[in-house]
Amino acid sequence: MLSILGLMAALAASGPSPAGTDWSPATIHRVQAQDSDRQQQADRLWQVLGMDRLMPVMQAEAVGEAARMQAEGLIAGQGPDWARTVGRIHDPARLERLFRDSLAEALARTDAGLVDRALGFHASELGQQVVGLEISARRAMLEEGVEPLARQSFAEALDQGAPRALAIRDIIDRADLISPNVAGGLNAALAFARGFAQGDGFDMTPDPQQMVQDAWAQRDQIEAEATAWLQGFLMLAYAPLSDAELASYGAWAASAEGQALSRIVFAGFDGVFEHTSYEMGLAAALRLQGRQL
Repeated sequence: MLSILGLMAALAASGPSPAGTDWSPATIHRVQAQDSDRQQQADRLWQVLGMDRLMPVMQAEAVGEAARMQAEGLIAGQGPDWARTVGRIHDPARLERLFRDSLAEALARTDAGLVDRALGFHASELGQQVVGLEISARRAMLEEGVEPLARQSFAEALDQGAPRALAIRDIIDRADLISPNVAGGLNAALAFARGFAQGDGFDMTPDPQQMVQDAWAQRDQIEAEATAWLQGFLMLAYAPLSDAELASYGAWAASAEGQALSRIVFAGFDGVFEHTSYEMGLAAALRLQGRQL
């Protein structure tokens, strides 16, 4: 009943149905079945990719960056500890809800068979090893000095033409990992500005076009940072893999299945970061006025 009510609400929001549209009980049943299948896929993706382990790490990453910014005097105004505010915005249970909301939309646009095959790889021994290594590497990079060392390790290896560094660079290129990270970074920067404007943080609030231009002006910086972070991260994460295992994973990441899963996961994270960035912008603006979110 609730799913039928949800379907009706969506139809009402989008206006009258086109003439001849079939909303018979059989059609509604098919829609419900498709929704159920997508929910099962979302649950499987969450489990196979270890998202329950990743969300607390993402919270810790955000809190660590917030603490650094506050310590360096980059957060103005009065109010609660900025790291605590950011930690509340990035509560893992909340991140899960935001991720799943965006994930559902992405799954609805993707061939179900493609998704099943992609998750089948990640459920394999090699796939699960990669998932575990990536989460462990992100957790390790929370420790002071680990990330700069990982970046330096990749840069030195690449300068020497080391096969491992070349293989990682090839994976980044063939799997197209930079452009969606840049797009996500630009969307997050724009969302922060919108939140800051909503909280009256600007002396003179820019119009929407100016916000887009200001965000776009950060593109080169965002791309350089995303590239350096990915290189160091993957160098650290994939260190335990053999050359054959890394080659196998690289081939899969560049495949149609790998690309489809990557787009779905990026869509999920884009939804997360647009919400959290907006709220951080709003919280930062309110902090200038001695208020809190």
